[in-house]
Amino acid sequence: MMKRAAFVFCCFLLGGCAQMGFEPVPSTAPRASDVGTLDAAAKSRLYLEVVNGLLEQGRYRAALAYLDQYAVAEKKTPFFQQLYGEALLGTEQYEEAAEAFSALTRGPLAPEGYSGLGRVSGAQGDWAAAVSHFRKAVAVRPSSAEFLNNLGYAQLCLGGDSIREAEFNLRQAQELDPASISIRNNLVIALLLAGKEGEARRLLAGIPAAHERAEVQQFAMDWVKRHAQAGTASSEQEEM
Repeated sequence: MMKRAAFVFCCFLLGGCAQMGFEPVPSTAPRASDVGTLDAAAKSRLYLEVVNGLLEQGRYRAALAYLDQYAVAEKKTPFFQQLYGEALLGTEQYEEAAEAFSALTRGPLAPEGYSGLGRVSGAQGDWAAAVSHFRKAVAVRPSSAEFLNNLGYAQLCLGGDSIREAEFNLRQAQELDPASISIRNNLVIALLLAGKEGEARRLLAGIPAAHERAEVQQFAMDWVKRHAQAGTASSEQEEM
């Protein structure tokens, strides 16, 4: 299952609009001797696994090349559409990526489709739409820490009354996946935005390495400051 998990929204979340979805697979082309013994359908599936590995490495253009040239027989499968959407999103072809992810919402990978649509909206700065799409992904798969994290982050970016909901969703995500660095970092931001500096400090204190602790703290404070300034600028423009 795809681990391009978490929206890679902050540098610590990286991996991409990132760390986004599934276990790594071989990232190099299969050997000719291996391919020669497979039928056409098996070859296409094998190349999809290669594409998966390329996406894990952030090699989105190479992934598109493999999808267009080698995986032709798989073009109608949900797995193909998922990989295709990820590759298109990685190359900032947002309209095409949205089409690929939309196709997923009508099949067994509907949660991944809604999550993909949310990441497309987030990449374009439309956080209201991102929240809407991530809500649908969570509704279908409420135990997904990845989807809750994405929803929480989008709500942080949306701001306002969404901050309280973001904190709740990120707390839930952390309980589901306590080891996730991206969830922890997003929760630190949520706590700071909610005025809970003491709890944010306690969460940061759990980071063993002093340099990493300092980096996360500085990043979170800068994030809060940057978004506060953006909100102020937006309010001033509305008053003009």
